[in-house]
Amino acid sequence: MTIERATHREKRELLRGDPRIEFSFQLSDITRQMRMVFDEDMAKLGLTRSQWHTLVHVLRLEHPTQTDLANALDMNRSSAGGLIDQLEKGGFIKRVADKQDRRVWRIKPTPLAEERAENIASAAVLLAAKIFSGISPQELDSARRVLQVLQDNLNE
Repeated sequence: MTIERATHREKRELLRGDPRIEFSFQLSDITRQMRMVFDEDMAKLGLTRSQWHTLVHVLRLEHPTQTDLANALDMNRSSAGGLIDQLEKGGFIKRVADKQDRRVWRIKPTPLAEERAENIASAAVLLAAKIFSGISPQELDSARRVLQVLQDNLNE
């Protein structure tokens, strides 16, 4: 039977019994739960999900432009600009003129951001220890390889 010829009931059964679809839903649920738990920890630092996510990218990218940051966050420049404004107002980042191009502003973390980075990293390590408990490095490596194949297939 092909999916095109299946009845509505048969299609529902295919959706319930397909291990690939079950895996996809489980992966989505796990990442959602992880974000919710991490969001609770970040709220204690006064950061929303969008803010901590942006701040982590600022720290990882080492002085990105607003365009670099927007691309990394998969959003438009104006949305990234709003997050930059919020973080700047909160004292986490500052805009600094680029030395090579005066039209470009670089986003740099402040000492408060560096301090919060330690808190963010600690919270991430504690969460990872909790959720990856009982998983061997070999099992984790196998899981990462599977996820890489999925990602590569999506990028084709």
